[in-house]
Amino acid sequence: MVKSKIMRGSAQHICWINLWIYGCFLGKHTTYAANEDFELTPQDGWFNNLIHPDWGAIDGQLLRKSKVAYSDGVYMPSGKDRPNPFEISYAGHHGPPGLGSMRNRSAFMVFFGQQVVEEILDAQRPGCPREFFNIHFPPDNNRKPNYDPDGKGNIELPVFRSRYDQRTGYSPNNPRQQLNEITPFIDGTLMYGVGKAWTDAIRELSEEKPGRLKAQDPSSPISQSFPADNDIKLPMANPAPPREHELKPVARFWRLGNPRGNENPFLLAFGVLWFRYHNYVADQIHKQHGGLNDEQVFNIARKKVIAVHQKIVMYDWLPNWLRLEKDGTPFKMPAYDKPDEREILEEKDFFFTDPYKGYDPNVHPGISQEFQAAAFRFGHTLVTPGTWIRDKQCNFKLLPIKIPGGSGNSHAVRLCNAYWNPQEFLNSSPEAFENMLMGLATTRVEREDHIVVPDLREHLFGPLEFSRRDLVAINIQRARDHGLPDYNSVREAYGLERKASWEDINTYVVDSTDFPDNESESLYNYTNNYYMQEPIQRVKLLYGNTSAPDNLDLFSGGILETTPDGPGELFRTIILDQFLRIRHGDRFWFENRDNGLFDNATIDEIWNTTILDIVLAITNISANDINANPFFINGSSDQCFQPEQLRADTSDQLDGVPVLEKCTPLQHYDYFSGSEASFALSFLALGLCIPGTIGIMILMAKMKERKLMAARRQQAPRRKDEDPNTYLAVEWVGFKDGERNIKVKFDKDRKKIHVTDRGKRPLRMIDLRFTDKVNFRLSEDKGCTVISVRVPGEIDLVLRFADQVARSEFVTALETFLREMHVERQTLNFKEIMILKDATTKEIRKKLLDQFIRVVCLQAYKREDAETPNFDADTANSVSKIQLTRTEFADALGLKPTSMFVRNMFLMVDKDRNGFVSFQEFMEVFTILAKGGAGDKAEMLFHMHDLRGKGELTQEGFTKMIKSMLDLSDSSLDSSDVATLVSTLYQQAGLRSGQNMTLAAFKKIFASEEYEQTLENATLQLQGAKTQWQGKQSITESFSIRRKTFIQSYEQDATANGHATLDRRHSKIRVQTKTKDLPMTGWQKRLYSFNKYVENYKRQIFWVTLYIFISIGIFVERAYYYSFEREHVGLRRIAGYGVTVTRGAASGMMWTYSCLLITMSRNTITFLRETFLHRFIPFDSLHAMHKFVAALALVFTVTHCVGHGINLYHISTWPSNDLNCVFREYFRSTDKLASFHYWAWTTITGITGIVLTVIVIVMYVFAMPYARRHLFSAFWFTHSFYIFLYIFLILHGSGRLVQAPLTQNYLIGPLVIYVFDKLISFSRKKVEISVQKAELLPSDVLGLTFKRPLNFEYKSGQWVRIACIELGEGEYHPFTLTSAPHEEHLSLHIRAVGPWTMNMRKTYDINNRDGKPFPKLYLDGPFGEGHQDWYRYKVAVLVGGGIGVTPFASILKDIVFKSKTENVRFPCEKVYFIWVTRTQKQFEWLTDIIREVEENDHHRLVNVHIFITQFQQKFDLRTTMLYICERNFQKVCGKSLFTGLRATTHFGRPQFEEFFKSLHHEHPSVKQVGVFSCGPPPMTLNVDRACSAMNKYDDFPTYSHHFENF
Repeated sequence: MVKSKIMRGSAQHICWINLWIYGCFLGKHTTYAANEDFELTPQDGWFNNLIHPDWGAIDGQLLRKSKVAYSDGVYMPSGKDRPNPFEISYAGHHGPPGLGSMRNRSAFMVFFGQQVVEEILDAQRPGCPREFFNIHFPPDNNRKPNYDPDGKGNIELPVFRSRYDQRTGYSPNNPRQQLNEITPFIDGTLMYGVGKAWTDAIRELSEEKPGRLKAQDPSSPISQSFPADNDIKLPMANPAPPREHELKPVARFWRLGNPRGNENPFLLAFGVLWFRYHNYVADQIHKQHGGLNDEQVFNIARKKVIAVHQKIVMYDWLPNWLRLEKDGTPFKMPAYDKPDEREILEEKDFFFTDPYKGYDPNVHPGISQEFQAAAFRFGHTLVTPGTWIRDKQCNFKLLPIKIPGGSGNSHAVRLCNAYWNPQEFLNSSPEAFENMLMGLATTRVEREDHIVVPDLREHLFGPLEFSRRDLVAINIQRARDHGLPDYNSVREAYGLERKASWEDINTYVVDSTDFPDNESESLYNYTNNYYMQEPIQRVKLLYGNTSAPDNLDLFSGGILETTPDGPGELFRTIILDQFLRIRHGDRFWFENRDNGLFDNATIDEIWNTTILDIVLAITNISANDINANPFFINGSSDQCFQPEQLRADTSDQLDGVPVLEKCTPLQHYDYFSGSEASFALSFLALGLCIPGTIGIMILMAKMKERKLMAARRQQAPRRKDEDPNTYLAVEWVGFKDGERNIKVKFDKDRKKIHVTDRGKRPLRMIDLRFTDKVNFRLSEDKGCTVISVRVPGEIDLVLRFADQVARSEFVTALETFLREMHVERQTLNFKEIMILKDATTKEIRKKLLDQFIRVVCLQAYKREDAETPNFDADTANSVSKIQLTRTEFADALGLKPTSMFVRNMFLMVDKDRNGFVSFQEFMEVFTILAKGGAGDKAEMLFHMHDLRGKGELTQEGFTKMIKSMLDLSDSSLDSSDVATLVSTLYQQAGLRSGQNMTLAAFKKIFASEEYEQTLENATLQLQGAKTQWQGKQSITESFSIRRKTFIQSYEQDATANGHATLDRRHSKIRVQTKTKDLPMTGWQKRLYSFNKYVENYKRQIFWVTLYIFISIGIFVERAYYYSFEREHVGLRRIAGYGVTVTRGAASGMMWTYSCLLITMSRNTITFLRETFLHRFIPFDSLHAMHKFVAALALVFTVTHCVGHGINLYHISTWPSNDLNCVFREYFRSTDKLASFHYWAWTTITGITGIVLTVIVIVMYVFAMPYARRHLFSAFWFTHSFYIFLYIFLILHGSGRLVQAPLTQNYLIGPLVIYVFDKLISFSRKKVEISVQKAELLPSDVLGLTFKRPLNFEYKSGQWVRIACIELGEGEYHPFTLTSAPHEEHLSLHIRAVGPWTMNMRKTYDINNRDGKPFPKLYLDGPFGEGHQDWYRYKVAVLVGGGIGVTPFASILKDIVFKSKTENVRFPCEKVYFIWVTRTQKQFEWLTDIIREVEENDHHRLVNVHIFITQFQQKFDLRTTMLYICERNFQKVCGKSLFTGLRATTHFGRPQFEEFFKSLHHEHPSVKQVGVFSCGPPPMTLNVDRACSAMNKYDDFPTYSHHFENF
């Protein structure tokens, strides 16, 4: 008993004070009836007790009277050393079926008791998170139940620990306390629910029939009405019916106040009974007080129904439940208001002191642990395996068997198969409900003993994964879960004596009078007539055969005390104590006259109301149709006595019909079943998104390439060329190379067919001098516009014309031309596709020529280390028979077929004068070049131009030779420059002007001591030949030995006459240069290189390291939180530590994706890099940081996705109900399993996660370098998906699947910065800017000059984004400014390499404007980058390749301006500009800028080097002579022969390592050199490698490389 220590008088005084205070709120809870005020019973139990408002409230703690027995004193279950509950269940609670009650208790009493439990107690819900307390099933085929028929030994009955108060369970002073989720009062929870919302949901809410609960048909009589269907889906308990083993919709149930009221048809019958009785009372009130509204009638009816229920439970049912003598005398309940405050109840074996009198606010009504976990479970021994069903005429009904696969009928409703299918029988006929009540009153319950029927002990309903359970084992396990002590300790706690021996547990002696209706005592073997000795001895043996039951589980001990009268001493004491506390602790108890609920007449009416009165009032049953007291049967004298006692799991039949149907067996369920396909297909689809997106990207690139080719390919012109021998056509080059616009010219004089482009640049030449026959192949489909001209030894000439007429004209002219050449012709017709497939294309021919060259090289050099081609006989034969045409010969040399150099060499090699070079002819000349000395090669070159063999060259012939070499460089020099060069070379040879050049004089020039080694190492540098096959020693090596530095070879100086000259000085490099050797050991070398790298990139390393540590910290913090601090939620227990990884990765994603916005804030970065912060933060590296952060975000994303794949698998294997407490924000129908499909495709978290994954895949795939090069517009478009990325990131977290959204915490700061940054861009980029000048420059370059906006300030080297309004206002592309900050206008140079740039070139082509003004631009910028910091270094190296020279154009202009400006000082002392270009004609506009720099650079700040890369190597045969000419010309004129600049011109590609070594010797005191490169990736990569290589040297400066690619 729980009592306060406060004095009773003081407590009553406080009570009345609280009543007065509480009266202020009664206006909200008062209903008026017949001029009577009363306070409504609080449905949640709060303020029932005004002194202790929470006593009796919902979710109150279960009370303890016995000591806490947790194994650790805090929360770990008790009974570790006790036997397995299954073994106890079998030993102590198994027995023969069909033993009837010795006191004639009926099933009506038992199932009425179940609804009493549902009224005062609900502690069935497991805790959250789920804590497993499973019961291992010991394999034994002889034991029942047998849950392990296969003997696996790993079967466990799933049991979850009970829900508990989260504020408890932390220490022995605060042990775990379980909760009662409803009020302990008999207050109508059973009928009306636990809250007003539930009550309103089951009410009729009608003024026509006020006060009623909602019925299926409100117009039907009460005796035929049933509760409304649960079509509103009240959250009622809805396990899977074990009979069908499948979930069913909760809408099939009826709306009741009790969420578990639909468990079985017998419990539902009482729900219907109270439903009808409430409506019956409401109708009576409405008749008596017609002026009351619906709310008033309802509350008055509710008040009375509760009171009647209290009376029946406390004074009609409970006494008979607690004790029933042989003579039918029930237990005598203590009076509510007794004269004395204490009443001693003393019966023959029961002693109890009742200390209560009336309502006492110091009495705690809460349910006790002992009552909940054991005592009130006594009724389990009385439950029958089913119930007889009869009508008023005592006809016992036949019922259809409902089990799957079953057929026929049975006589009784089987409990085990009726779980959660309660309406089936009640809906079967109009009289079914009444037949059920009469059957319950007729069916005798099981005997008051230790035996529990199989319907509870073997076939209790369970979850899908374990459809049948053992209730006895669960009862025992539940008491252990709640930390209850042993049986004797509980007896002691309740003031009872401990049992000294096992035999003392039950000393009841059975005699013949205990067996009613002449039942035979032999049905059960009572040892020495002791009622329980057999099971007691079995249990004793199981517990170790101890002398006393000091470790016996409470439930079994209490059950073993049972006698035919009812529960034993302990359970009777616990139950009585509980109900007395409920009665005296309830301020709204019907006998409490102080609460003003009822007058005396009403109380008397309540006292006179019995359960029979209710049955008769709400049904058509008459008093003669049912027992006078339905709680008992009348025995064999009853006119409707049951045919026989129901016996479970037997083959009993009655009239040839089974009495009871069999229970369906145990079934298991794999919750992942049904998710296999969805799981596999979902992840397969997401996985295929990667290659699929890549495939789409490649397909788009190919389509774009085709479109570009189509854009470049013009329609075959219909007009004719002015020359009658020239025809315009389109040549098909091959499937890979596509088509090109050409001109075909018939040269009758030279017997050749010339193929040129529209600009008359030679493409190929077909020599017909040695050809006898030509084949024509004409297409006969698709307009008949294609012709293929096949000449032996030549690549097929495949032409397409505008129409068939144009082709016919060409064929006619070609035939005429060939006829005049005396060449035979053969014409064949084919399908166009066959012509193309069968054509000998350049690509096919090239493969054969590559093999030809390889064989030539192998034969000439005979290198043992060379890789020998593995040719078959046919290939070897084909190679030996190859004859090169002049065009192929030129292509092999990488030269034009029309150049004089090629012509002369071809004539020299073609000794048999057949117009082809055979394998042997090519071998002879190649052997000379491969092994010959400088003199031999000079002599060969001399004879190559002395075609007539005179042994000398005229000055005119020598001049032609020089010009032929100049043709190789695409150089066009003034005649005066050529004359100057020839004069200089003649002087070197010792000849006067006009003399003929002899071989000896020729050698003085080209094979002199100065150039002998250069010519010695010259080769042909054939296309397709490996470098290792083409020389005695590396060209690079020879060059490196001969010429250590670019800088000191030619130092610019001024002469007295004012002309610049180049003075070759004897540099200290070759004599005094000394560099420190690299560390000897490998690890020392790597360590030194690492130190240099750290020194060079210390800021980047610091910030990247800091960022990595922050990211790791964020990951670890979340992972730790979900591993330990959030352990109580239970998600980790479901998904394992994978959830900690995914949560850490999720936070990493939020962090990294948010940081990307900072790296995208260009204006902010540009502003900050001009502040002092630039010294500490490498803002120029934020683009690289953007990529790094994106890569880190991708790592987190992949980790998150893979982890979720694992987590979702684990989650999908769990029961849905168990997941509800983990994912409390997700609600679904109880009949819907939370499968993988549900989580992935029907939740906002799942759907947004899938969308996010697809977005990330698309964005990252299209951000690959391949996509940026080939599909820039697609890259830019898909990168704009970042908007959706952040939106879906927020939505993804808003689902609150695991935690409250956190994305906004990471995103808000960067987002604010980014938004403001975009607003700045938006404010200026929508200003229309006029283009003032547009130039079409060589190499498809477009030069734009446009107005400079006001307040547009920038620095040289910065870049902008532009959009052409005519091409699309929203499509911006980045370009570096080529104008200088001091200029009034802005300029850009844009190379047409993609669709947008090509369209730009077309748009701004003056020829396409038709007099219209140029379209205006949108401008966004400027934005900073590393190139603008060139002036911060004492020595700066600028390396530009191709169009990548644009930032340096701006810088060079800036240098010119500052050179002219006085008092302009900056740290930079020397600038080296290296221009790498195929030919100087590509970017002539830059040549003008360099020339201006040379003219104005009075301080010699800039040193320019130009590398012409149209030649394959620096010193091959054809460029050696150019090199010699260049150097001689520079000596005389002080400028380059090719560019006209003083800048040094080199042939081939620069060797950056040698150049950087030279810088150290030229500037020994400089500690850091800034290297800035812009151009194609291969070039910037070579620069970066060279910088890395130089940073390995000690005492060398640090080379800081800043680069941009295009």
